Amino acid sequence: MRRGSWQGPTIAEIAAEAGVSTATVDRVVNGRGGVAADKAQAVLAALERRQGPSVAAAAPSIRLGFACDSGQTFTATLVQALERVAAEDPGLGLEIFTQPTAEVDPPDFAEHLSAMLSRCDGLLLVAREHFAINRAVQAADGKPVVCLTTDLPGSGRIAYVGMDQERAGSTAAWLMGRLTGGRPGRIVLVASAPYRCQEEREIGFRRVLRTEFPTLSVEESINSSDDPDFAYATMREILAAGPAPLGVYNTAGGNVGIARAIAEAGMTGSTAFIGHELNENSARLLEEGGMDAVLSHDVAAELRQAVAIIRGRLAGVPLPEEAPARPLIVTKYNR
Repeated sequence: MRRGSWQGPTIAEIAAEAGVSTATVDRVVNGRGGVAADKAQAVLAALERRQGPSVAAAAPSIRLGFACDSGQTFTATLVQALERVAAEDPGLGLEIFTQPTAEVDPPDFAEHLSAMLSRCDGLLLVAREHFAINRAVQAADGKPVVCLTTDLPGSGRIAYVGMDQERAGSTAAWLMGRLTGGRPGRIVLVASAPYRCQEEREIGFRRVLRTEFPTLSVEESINSSDDPDFAYATMREILAAGPAPLGVYNTAGGNVGIARAIAEAGMTGSTAFIGHELNENSARLLEEGGMDAVLSHDVAAELRQAVAIIRGRLAGVPLPEEAPARPLIVTKYNR
C-alpha cells in the first residue's frame, strides 16, 4: 500500500485491536518490514477482521515451490499451514515436494530444487546445510528463495523467516536448569542432521548451561533421524547404559519416541524433557506429562511473511529487515 491511498480503519484502531504500537502498524501497511512475524500477523489479522481479505484477493498470481527436508510430523504441520495460507490467497499456486530426514540424499534433493525453480516464480525452503543444496539455490537465476525454520546463509537466499534459534536453545537451557533444581548431573542432547537450526539451538543451550548451570553437563549426544521409532530405540539404549539423566533436550523431531523410552524406563517426572514444535503429538505429551515444555513458533504467520517477501521481491519492493521471532514457551497450561 502506498501512503495517501489508505482507506478503512485508522492506524490507531488497528494498533489497539492487534495489541501493537502504531509504528508497527505503519510499517506493516506500508510494506517497510522490520516487524517480527507474530506482530505482523496480528496486524494483518486485525486488518482482515476490519475490512475482509481484499488485499490478498487483489494480489497478482504467482506460483511458488515448497521444498521440505524434515521429519514427517513437522512436514505435515508445515504443509497443512501452507495449504491454509494458499486458501486465503487466490493468486497463490503451489508445487510441493517433501522428503523425510532419513531418506534425503542431498544431491538428489538439490536436483528437485533446481527443477522446481525452473517452473516456479520462487521457492520456500526447509533444508539441511549441504554444498549441493546451496549450489542449487545459488543457481536460481534471480528467482527468490526464502528459508524457513532453518537458514542457509551461504546459499544466496533472499531472506530467513523463522525463530531465533540460538535464543530458543538458550531458553531451553534456562528451563532445564530451573527444572533440575541446580542438582549436578548429565543432560542428553538429541539432534538429527546438519540443520543450522539445530546447531544454533545447541550453541545457545550449551552456552547457558556453561555460564549459569555449570553443574549440568551434556555427556551424551544422540541422533534421532527425526523418526519416533529410531529415536525410541536410540534413547532406550542410552537410558539403559548408565545412570538416569536429569534431563533430555531434543533439538530435532521424534518427541513421541523419546517420551516413550523415558516412560518405559520409569523416568517420567524425574527426567525433565524439553523439545521443539507444538503439534498434536507434543500437545498430547504435555497434557499427559511426557514432556515438560515445548519451544515453538507461529508456523502460519511465518509462511504468510515468507510469501509476502517473495511477492515484494517480484514486485521490486526492497527486502524488509530480518527479524527472527522470539521462541514461544509452551507448557500443558498454555498449549
